[in-house]
Order: sequence, then structure tokens, then C-alpha cells
Amino acid sequence: MKKYILGSLLLGALVSSCNLDETPLSSFSQDEAMKSETLIYVNTVASVYNNFGNRLGTSIADASNFLSGELLVPGRLGDWVDGGVPQNKMTHNLNPGQGDWNSIWTNVYGTIAKANAAIETLADYNKEDFIAELKAYRGLMYFHLMDLFGNVPLVTSTSQSTAETTQSKRAEVFKFVWDEVTGALPMLATAHSPNTGTYYGRMTQGVAYMLLAKMAANAPIYQLDPTQTNWANDYLGSDMSHENTVSEDKAADITAKMKAVNLTIGGFSGNALETVIYCVNKLEEQGYKLSSTYPENFVVANETSVENILTVPNDDKTYRRGWDHQVRSWHYNHAGHSHYKGFSSWNGPCASVDLVKKYGYVQDRQTEGYDPRLTYNFYIDRDYVEETGERVTDGKNNDINVNSSELALEYMPLHAILDYSSAEAKIKANIPATHTGYDAEAYFQHVVKCGGARYRKYEFDYTTSNHSYPGNDLVIWRYADALLMKAEMNYRLGNKADALAAVNEIRVRAGVEPFADITMNDISNERHRELAWEGVRRHDQIRYAILNQPTVDRYDGATVNQQAIPYSQANMNGHTYVLPIPADQIALNTNLQQNWGY
Repeated sequence: MKKYILGSLLLGALVSSCNLDETPLSSFSQDEAMKSETLIYVNTVASVYNNFGNRLGTSIADASNFLSGELLVPGRLGDWVDGGVPQNKMTHNLNPGQGDWNSIWTNVYGTIAKANAAIETLADYNKEDFIAELKAYRGLMYFHLMDLFGNVPLVTSTSQSTAETTQSKRAEVFKFVWDEVTGALPMLATAHSPNTGTYYGRMTQGVAYMLLAKMAANAPIYQLDPTQTNWANDYLGSDMSHENTVSEDKAADITAKMKAVNLTIGGFSGNALETVIYCVNKLEEQGYKLSSTYPENFVVANETSVENILTVPNDDKTYRRGWDHQVRSWHYNHAGHSHYKGFSSWNGPCASVDLVKKYGYVQDRQTEGYDPRLTYNFYIDRDYVEETGERVTDGKNNDINVNSSELALEYMPLHAILDYSSAEAKIKANIPATHTGYDAEAYFQHVVKCGGARYRKYEFDYTTSNHSYPGNDLVIWRYADALLMKAEMNYRLGNKADALAAVNEIRVRAGVEPFADITMNDISNERHRELAWEGVRRHDQIRYAILNQPTVDRYDGATVNQQAIPYSQANMNGHTYVLPIPADQIALNTNLQQNWGY
């Protein structure tokens, strides 16, 4: 009998390696579909990559960004708060019925299902290199599931149903991913995945080594079972100062746990700390290094970056994966300005005050003395006005002479709060010297509409026809992250000089004074500044035992929008170090056990 398969949509990120004349039909015989190397690739590997887009690139990052407290969505008195969901993420009031969790789950498992089908098809065509690539990529998907949800079903063939498979322990999933990725490594290409060419957007050795480094860094906690009571107790911090400080004693305890985990990659064997360093050294051997400047990793044509390790290709014509950080963050009249092509924006997520202060920004309209990465990553003060050369209304104070009005649009980094309604009297009574002489009500409304530093990390694409599809490829992992992980592991191993040198390499590149000495808290803060809003902070905070600690933005007594639930230290018992298993999945599969605390 002749086999038939459905033709895959040609994956935009990989068109560069395919002949468009060989785009498959909607349905045809498997023999026809696999008559050339290109068609084998298009109908197996390419279709799997097609799922790694906005949902994985943005939603998984958002889970980290909100949970870590590095961004927030204020309640701007009538503006959108998305039902209080973003605030509940920040205050760690996580609901198993929340749709985001189910969307992540179904999207990742959908990608795994495609990978399973493709691997089985490729077995008939002696394509061990493609199979290795897909197994490693499937490992990346299981890493996301294990990291976010803990115990999850391991589905590795099309004959298995996710809705009927029991959960594997987190440690078992960790081992499965480790074995799959290390086994595939020798057959993966050494090309840089973010660079245009045959392996653009694909799973290469560089991506695999970074994945293994991420796994090794948090290896001890991945051995724990999140369904067990108080499973994360050893990773709870005790700093109640709102400074989110890393304890050296706690760091030493976790270092001991890392030393007790032994990992193997090919002929290498070492503890978790040594394994991270080994992986980063491999990245360096393959030519990954810091770009000459920080911003060049995020320009529209960032496919030439020597620093980026894993990106999601994107533009408005071929790839259309989509990311919308700017859209969601900017004030309405920012994107609406003709300078930005009159696009729409939502006046939503902004940087937390905790993050802004880590850059050294401590007063309104501060002009110097802060880390330059603050303005690389965010619009602050009057950056927008300087960029456009024009003042526009702040959205509330519609002065006809807005170009000369102090209450025109400007961003106010130190005024991002979860609930403006409860702070109205305090804001009106504390107008800073930079804004004296203005009506209290007008100033209050100004703060409501302009509070919070806004997303700036990526160069604006003035050529795109759709602001959700800019030409900048979305950066998932880059070498600066790897280098700082290597610094941290050296610090934990007692190689303080090596750690200091690596951190200072990052700081000097950013135009910041190098450190004379270093602590684990310095490393934590440096990662926070360097990697702001890149989706890695939650992963770090777990390892630093600070994810449960209050910050200047969230603490007992801090009010939230009426649609959200306030932060409570009593709720920060470690159960939110993983997400709840989605309620929809438990309804579909009664074999699933909910994580402790939900």
C-alpha cells in the first residue's frame, strides 16, 4: 500500500535552505514527498520548527518576567489589566485554570507530537543527522515543560496519547533530555543558528551546549518532585528587606548541592558547576563571543550577531513568527506617532522599580550616574521626545499647547505601581521638584498614564508593515548569559579572580566601571541588568534562593488592582517555583497529579 502524508507549510525561518520550487502539495504520496533531500527536510524537520514562535518565545519568557518581578502591568485607572492575570503572576497567585498555562502546555506538546511523527518517518530514509537534530530539539521542548511544570508526561512516539500517559518524575525527564541532547551532539551542525544560512533558526551544537549549561546550572532542583509537600524548602530565601538580596550562606548550601550532581557529555564528566563551565568553553571554541556593543544584538538585522546563540527568526514577509513587547509596553501616543508609522500600542507592561533601581536610577529625570543599559533596554524620562523631536499629550492632560507643557508624554521609571487608585493621595501630596507648580490632579493623571520605564531593547523596524512582525529576530539565549553563568560557577568553585574578570568583561562592554571585588549578590544583580526582560530571571532566582522574597514592588500590604490578588509572604512557600498543571489537562487526563500547593 502506498503511504500518504500531509504536506507541511514551509517553515519561514528555514526557507533559505530550501528550493521554493519544491514546496509540497497539500497531500501526496510519501514517495513523492521524499524524492529529494530538500523535500525530506521540508516535510519533516521544517514543520516541527514552525511551532517555535510567539507562543513559546513570548509566553514562556513572560512567565519568567512576571514571576520574577522584573516587569509589571499597573492598574492605570480604566486601562487594561487583562483581568488581573499579569499582576497575579507577579504576586504569585497562580490559578491552574489560567489559560496561559494551558496554551504553553498544548503548544509545546503539539511541537513534540510533530517531532515524534517526523522522527518515525525519517527512520525509513536513513537520515540520522535529521533524526539527531529533531531529538535534540524535542529535548529543548521537554526542558521547557520540566522547568515550568515539573513532573510531565514523556511522549516519544505517535502511538502514545498525551491525554492517557502518566507523568514522569522531573528527575526522569531531566535524564531523558540530557541523554537525548548529549547523544545527538556529535551529529549536530557547528553553524551558528542565528546566522542566515542553511542552519538559520535550527538546533545546532551551540544551542545544545547552551541548553545543557542551563540544565546543569539548576540540576539539583530538577531532581526534586514538585508534587511533594515543601519540596522547594532548601531554595527559599529569608531577606525581608525588599532588596531581594542573595545570601552567601544560602549560596554555599546550593553550591554543595551542585557539587553533588555528576553529569557526563561525551568523554567529559564533572559536577554541575564544572559542566556549566565545560559547555561555555565549548561555545567559546565555536566562536561565540560578546558583540562589540550591547545594542547590536537587537538591531533589525541581528542575523549577523556573534553573540546570539538561539533566536526566533521573524519578519513581516517570510517568517512571521511574531513578538509584541513594544506593542504591549508603549504608551498609546508613542507608537501612534507618525515617527513610528502610526501603529497601535497598549500602555501596559513596564519595568519594575526594583529593576530600575538596580541600574542606579534613583530620582526623577536623573541625567547621569546610572548604568547605560537602562536606556539600552528601556525608554525613560524624555527619551521618546528626544527621539521624535516632538512633545505629544500624555493621554490625559490634553493641553492645546502640549508642546510647551511639562505634562506632555514622558516616562516615569520610579512611579510604576500595581494600583494607582490606592496611591492617589500620596502621589498628589508628593509632587517632586521636577514637576512643582502643576495642579495636583493633573500631575496624578500624568503619573497614572506615564508611570514606568517602557520596553526599548530592540531597534524599531521602520520598514515593517506590521508591528508584531519586525525584522529583529527574537533573542532567546546569547553568549553574555553564558559568560555570566561561567562567572557564577567559577565563583562557587572558589575561582573568584576568574569570576570577577568575566563579570567585568560584561560591564566594560556596557560602559560601566568594573568591580574591584565581587559577591554572589553582585553576580545576581549583574545578570538582572544585562539580561533584563530576556526570560531568564526566574530560572536564576530559583538557583539564588530569592524567587520567594519580597521586593520594593511586591510585599505584604502592597495593594493591587481589584481584579488581582495581593502578594502575601505566607503564599511564598516555594510551590510557585513551578507552574500549576493546567486544569484543562487534568480534566483530560485523570492520571495527572497536581503540583503541591495548588
